[in-house]
Amino acid sequence: MYKYSRIPVCLLAAAFFLPIQPAQAETTVSIDVVREVDSAEGDSELQPVETAVPGEPLIYRIRLENTDPVPATSVGLSLPLDDSLAIDPQSVSAETDIGVTFSVDGGESFEAFETLSVEDGGTTRQAQATDLTHMRIEIAEVGAESTIAVSYDAVVR
Repeated sequence: MYKYSRIPVCLLAAAFFLPIQPAQAETTVSIDVVREVDSAEGDSELQPVETAVPGEPLIYRIRLENTDPVPATSVGLSLPLDDSLAIDPQSVSAETDIGVTFSVDGGESFEAFETLSVEDGGTTRQAQATDLTHMRIEIAEVGAESTIAVSYDAVVR
């Protein structure tokens, strides 16, 4: 079983907010882990996750909020990926155009998932989702006094 705890937004911002170029605006980052659950009415709803078991699908939601009256430009996030999860690299999406690259070497280098390879038993093979160690998200602009949400799917290993 994997237990989740809320991390203060200020720590998330310090850990994950890495501007590609110096941003002129104050941008904060928050991350929620949710699961899709069927409600009594038969609708689907998202509920916060506190514990999860192997094989359980989860949804990670990252919110970038720009509270300044000027846009934040060239915003980048570099996220270490938990090795108890396998993310779906194709599921990373946002309300705006984003650039997404991944690392298999602890965050030393980043490439598109489709071009990543790893050494395995003396041979080179295409990287799999379970090989990923980091994800980098690049956003050209977070508008003045606005929020952008990025989400991706993961499964507990």
